[in-house]
Amino acid sequence: MFLTEKQFKFAYLFAKYKSKIKWSIVAGLVILNIILIGFFVFKTFFYFKDRKNYQIMIDSLSKNLIDYNVIREKNKPKDLVILLTESVKSEKQKFDVVSQIENLNSQFVAQYDYQFVLDGMEGKTKTNFILPNEKKFLMDFNFESLSKNSIVECRIKNVQWKRIRYLSKILKTEFKVENIKYYPAGAQITINKKRDINQVDFEVINNSPYSFWDAIFKVILYQNKKIIGVNIIPTKQFLSREKKFLSASWNNFLPLVTEVIIEPEADTLNIKNLMPVK
Repeated sequence: MFLTEKQFKFAYLFAKYKSKIKWSIVAGLVILNIILIGFFVFKTFFYFKDRKNYQIMIDSLSKNLIDYNVIREKNKPKDLVILLTESVKSEKQKFDVVSQIENLNSQFVAQYDYQFVLDGMEGKTKTNFILPNEKKFLMDFNFESLSKNSIVECRIKNVQWKRIRYLSKILKTEFKVENIKYYPAGAQITINKKRDINQVDFEVINNSPYSFWDAIFKVILYQNKKIIGVNIIPTKQFLSREKKFLSASWNNFLPLVTEVIIEPEADTLNIKNLMPVK
């Protein structure tokens, strides 16, 4: 069999460079082995490294990484704040007491008991409520004391919180108080008659769409920033869009009254206080 010219040239070049080709192949295989060994070492290193991280991850699944105590502490409601507590002389050796509290929480309603203590004399424990971001007055009456500087305390206890996610669902009262008039004792009624009591007259309109079986109106008399008289006027069956004419009176001597505050209250949390719609 005869070789072609190309085959002859190839055989000649192969024979001439046979040793170089052999060493090139050996060098290539060595380099390939080095690459493969390096790749193997690289993968082995990261295998053990990832295995360690993987094991750490697996172990962490059984651990409580969330500090629920911190979360609960952060989200729990703030305590009710007592803004003021004062006693007001109503008769000889008798005092009325008043306190103002505030709910600093924007999504919590509080239901609670409260009790006044005047010079160690405990009043009745009463139950009330306060809406989110609301301020309200609490009152009690007819405490006896011989002290000229009575010590009064308002105790808030048994507080129960209810979270309100949608504030629009809270029924709100819409009492409009107007035409507030204060008449001191001795004020002229007619030409021949004077008042023998201190009296506050006012009008209230229930602008809400709800009618209430019970509502109260707290009356606070101020002389500048000092409270000098308190009273509560209860009402029954206050219908929606109804107007009522109400009065509060005091028999004792009162100094000059500079301001009268009327604070309405109706228990909108108690469905039984809502009158049925006719």
